[in-house]
Amino acid sequence: MTRQVVIHGGFHKTGTTSVQAMLRENAEILAPHVQVFLKDGFENLTTRARSFSIDPGERTLAKVAKAAAQFFSGLDRDDPRPILLASEDLSGHMPGRHGLECYDSAGLVMRCISVSAFACFGDDADVTFYFSKRNRDTWLRSTWWQNLRSTRLTLDYETYAKRFDDAATLDEVLVDIAKDVAPAKVLSEQLEDVSQRLYGPLDPLLDILQTPQLDQSALTVLPPENVQPDAGIDAVFLALNRSKLSDEDIQEVKRSIRKRAMRLVGQKSARIVTQQDHA
Repeated sequence: MTRQVVIHGGFHKTGTTSVQAMLRENAEILAPHVQVFLKDGFENLTTRARSFSIDPGERTLAKVAKAAAQFFSGLDRDDPRPILLASEDLSGHMPGRHGLECYDSAGLVMRCISVSAFACFGDDADVTFYFSKRNRDTWLRSTWWQNLRSTRLTLDYETYAKRFDDAATLDEVLVDIAKDVAPAKVLSEQLEDVSQRLYGPLDPLLDILQTPQLDQSALTVLPPENVQPDAGIDAVFLALNRSKLSDEDIQEVKRSIRKRAMRLVGQKSARIVTQQDHA
């Protein structure tokens, strides 16, 4: 029996949070057809992957390999359901943090996962790595915003973006990953292309998984997760990060502002829907 293993390993800010939210929301419907593992199901592996991304070396890579082997050794080899792992942290830390400009370590991490998957299920296993990606400019702006709200990033967007002038593109990273994980397959889709599909960024994974008995019409579709509110608060967050306030005070203020901004965005969306209904 050929076992199917699918790894959605990234990238950050390409709809991955939305995918995971829908996998969690539809866990009961998916369970008879797919073994779904989110980050909390292999947290030791993501921890090792993130550590390797900021401290690449034989010692840290060996820990990634050990964590991958431990995860796959704990699976039931007689369970015929496809296996899906989903976490962008398998690619390491998000660029913009710890001095990282791209996913230079991702290929070696994915190789460890590939080796462990084949070791567990044999050379005829159907192993696929899927990565969502995004237009470079919008991806950079989205990572800037995420770092701005989560850390004390003090660079404005223009300065931040210039630091990535010589960094590899996501497509270039995928070429390297494909070499590292062969004979496993590497597939990818643009977030801009899949956003209009019925299940959004989850749609490509449903296409890859071999689950003909799954009634996809029963799945719950959720709105996008972790989206930057269009409320002009990025300038406020930048000023806060550059202030002399403590980390704790800044995070508290950010949480309050973001909550109010998301509420405002929700009210605007509701008004638009109401206006459309009465048009």
